[in-house]
Amino acid sequence: MKRILLQGSTGSIGLSALDVLAEQNERFAVVGLCAGSKEAELLAQAERLKPASIALLKCADATSFRARASEVGVARCYTGPDAFVEQARDEEYDVLLNAVMGGVGIRPTLVALERGHNVALANKETLVAAGELVMHTARLHNAAVLPIDSEHSALQQCLVGEHIDDVARLWLTTSGGPFFGQRPGELSNVTARAALAHPTWQMGPKITIDSATLFNKGLEVIEACRLFDLPVAKVGVVRQRESVIHSLVEFVDGSFKGQMSRPDMRLPILYALSYPRRFPSSMVRGNPADWGTLHLEPVEIADYPCLRLAFEAVAAGGTTPAVLSAADEIAVQAFLADEIRFTDIADVIDATITAHEQQPAADIETILAADRWARDFASRETRRRAEQHTTVTC
Repeated sequence: MKRILLQGSTGSIGLSALDVLAEQNERFAVVGLCAGSKEAELLAQAERLKPASIALLKCADATSFRARASEVGVARCYTGPDAFVEQARDEEYDVLLNAVMGGVGIRPTLVALERGHNVALANKETLVAAGELVMHTARLHNAAVLPIDSEHSALQQCLVGEHIDDVARLWLTTSGGPFFGQRPGELSNVTARAALAHPTWQMGPKITIDSATLFNKGLEVIEACRLFDLPVAKVGVVRQRESVIHSLVEFVDGSFKGQMSRPDMRLPILYALSYPRRFPSSMVRGNPADWGTLHLEPVEIADYPCLRLAFEAVAAGGTTPAVLSAADEIAVQAFLADEIRFTDIADVIDATITAHEQQPAADIETILAADRWARDFASRETRRRAEQHTTVTC
């Protein structure tokens, strides 16, 4: 039985993972849970699943939290800004399932890999900001990074039994989000409510906004380059509006492989946990006849500034992807708070990258320093834009 440390257990991916682990309870045991700030939900999960440890990043009263955790049978608690890292470092587990949002997910991934543990990874920032370092660490300690994104899971499945030198191109698919086909000039008055109406997936607010700008697809381009050690020239994006074909691999002989299923995040989660095998499951079933016609359409990268910036960032390398990711996080928060416009998100990212002095991403300290700098700069840039909009409105 594999022991699973699930970090990010109260988020959308974490909840889907708990569904998988419940169905597969003869194969997996949950030995640890963690959350960013949802204390009540984390404690409810702990009472139900009885893990050996829990961790909470933002804890108003650590003493009270520990007492309540002890009441529901938890042996060890971690709290504060280093809670996730300490839990990943000190607990006994076989696989870290990292479903944490944001840059806080980078260090636990590195700690787990350094211990020789596989990481089932849903945290985008880990590969975007620190991908070269993460993959080097995985190789050094004979550990695996197993992607949970539906697109990267699809690519991994298509590449089983293949040689990476035979790959002509990786094709990431996108539903296009709610504004596909509309040019930036048409989107300046888009509301957060409209942007949160994703046509296919039910996700958290940050990733949903990133899907609306296609920034999320840009992050996936960077992740694909890191996971499969390919240059960005060998990665493309194509629209698949039904979200049934999750990605494709084009080979040098002109052949294509694609992975298809009903859209459900539980399937890539199960594959990451069961890899290299497949476990029987009844969670995700479907008849191909029910899918109807499947459409593949081109994506004009120039029409999506956030996607374009991601392509440019991975080509630039170094600390630029970390700056890109951090700036987007700040810009999206400001948009969701109605402080800036939808189209300002790309402009804030662009301004932050332009002002950044790139460095080699050789160690975690350099990467995190670039992340902090980008957050500070992007915060000042969003405030400046918010003040401009207020002045114009008045």
